[in-house]
Order: sequence, then C-alpha cells, then structure tokens
Amino acid sequence: MKIGFIGAGNMTNAILTGVFKSNILNKEDVFVSNKTEKKLESIKNNFDCNIFTNNQEVFKKAKDIVFICVKPQVFDSIVEEIKGSINDNQLVVSIMAGKTIEYLQEVLDTKNIIRVMPNTPCLIGAGISAVAKNENVSEDKYNEVIKILKAVGEVVEVEEKYINAITQVSGASPAWIFMMIEALADGGVDCGLPRDLAYKFATNAVYGSGKLAKEKYNENKTHPSVLKDMVTSPAGTTIEGVRVLEENGFRGAIIDAVLAAYARSMEL
Repeated sequence: MKIGFIGAGNMTNAILTGVFKSNILNKEDVFVSNKTEKKLESIKNNFDCNIFTNNQEVFKKAKDIVFICVKPQVFDSIVEEIKGSINDNQLVVSIMAGKTIEYLQEVLDTKNIIRVMPNTPCLIGAGISAVAKNENVSEDKYNEVIKILKAVGEVVEVEEKYINAITQVSGASPAWIFMMIEALADGGVDCGLPRDLAYKFATNAVYGSGKLAKEKYNENKTHPSVLKDMVTSPAGTTIEGVRVLEENGFRGAIIDAVLAAYARSMEL
C-alpha cells in the first residue's frame, strides 16, 4: 500500500516510528508533506521516506491511504489545495478534532473517510486511538489503517458521535496529567525534595497508578474509588490530602476542563 501523511508533527512521527519498527510499511511507499521544511528534514533524517512541501504531491503518490495530521485550524487553509487531488479509490484518514465525517465528505468531495482520535502516548507506543468510519470504506483499507494504528497502541472502534468526548477524555487529558505531575513535583520540592527526585517519583506514581487502574478495570471493572480507598488509611496523611483536594474543587475542575474542551471542539 502507498500511504501518505499531510503534516509532519508529533502524530505523524509517532505513527511512522511505530510502523517502521513493526516493519508494516516500506519507506519507499510512504509520502509526507509539510509547509515547514525543518520538520520535513527531521522526517527524512529519521525515516528516509519521501517528503514534499506540496500537499498535492502526497495525494498523487499515496494512491491508497492519506492521513490528514494537521490542526483543524490549519485544515481550513488547505482545503481548496487538496480537494481536487483526491481520487475515488483513496481513503482519507483524519486525526483532526471537531471535523466530522459528514463535513469532510462535503468539503473534500470524497466518500471514503475514517476519523481517528489518537493521543500523545502514541509517541512511545502506549497510545489509544478511537476509530469511526463511514459505510463507504472498504474492508481491506480499513484493516490496513487498524494495523497501522495498532503499531502505536490500542485501537477501539466507536460510533462517531462519541469522538468529540473521547477527544477530551483521551486526546486532551495528557496535557492536564502533565500539569498534575508538575504540580506533584513542585509540592515535593516545597517539602524539601531535590527536583530530579521529585519528578522521578511523581512520574512513576502517575505511570504506575494508570497501569494499575487499567489492569484492574479490564480484569473485573474495579472502580477507581476502590483503588483510592486502598491508599487512604483512617486518620492518615492521604485522606488529609484528599480533603484538601475536595475543598479546592479538584474533581469539579477536571470535569469543567473536559466540558470546556468539548465545547471548543464543537466550534472547530
């Protein structure tokens, strides 16, 4: 298969890292375009695949599947450039937030669309991607996309109506989790820890907690509150921290962040 990528950002880099590591694609069958030559040079140096500054060239060369890996705000400026370049046999895979399959079909004048919402842990092969497709997508190309995405993490097929919510719970949330790691480390430093130790223990606590929560939920649907209760001893230090977090609206702030990001995605 001939595969193309419009945009040379983090997600293109993540996918290419995964597929080449897994020997899913050959470098001569991969085509990447980007307006910034510096990013293209990085793609060339890291993967030695075909690079272009012209998006139309990718559609000409990648005859089977083209991933659109640009920000939705950027997409609006390149629609006219690429819409006439898509052939009837090409599958377009969008990782853009907010842009529906119906919208993409209309503005790109094509029927073969898949929407994907990955997240940044794909950069280390630990991501999760939500996938929604329309009825026009062929089984062989759909399976090829799934195989590509599995090279960077877990894949879950969902109804498209859930994609915008998943964008926040999975796609945007790593930024908030990174903020929490930073805050945990700052608290440790305020207690007297050296910065490197604070980050080491904060990052590992989040990593281990996430892994434990995932495994327990997959095993028997264990609720996160059960795991929280395992840590909070009566009259102990942890429950005191829980009290302070609740007083400061910890859960409400996270819920509000999800809802605010969701509302923004509906505007894109």
